[in-house]
Amino acid sequence: MSVFLLPAILAVVIAAIHSIAGGREIARPLLRQRELSPTVTMTHYYCWHMATITLFGLSGAYTFAAIASDGRVLAMFATLICGLFSLWGLALVLWKRQRHRDLPQWILFAGLTGSGIWALSA
Repeated sequence: MSVFLLPAILAVVIAAIHSIAGGREIARPLLRQRELSPTVTMTHYYCWHMATITLFGLSGAYTFAAIASDGRVLAMFATLICGLFSLWGLALVLWKRQRHRDLPQWILFAGLTGSGIWALSA
């Protein structure tokens, strides 16, 4: 089932983008700001780390599906999660009238969802 290596690699790339660019553009400024209470700030920071863990977990799910014959159900779950993340990201951009270039996460998850669907159908 090596077809699952494509979504596994894409998930690692997205996790790296999140960790590197997100750390620089989101996490560091969040921790430097003083307008929000420490509880709100640390809750956001905690959620940022939850996203990091989730992204690497998605890669692990696809990697497991690539090497284990019983990993298909895990890949199905990962693909479902990616699809839901993509749909929510798109809905949020449209609902809150944001710009896609400012909140492009849904596009990354759409690509990951597509690669997961492709691997599942192979």
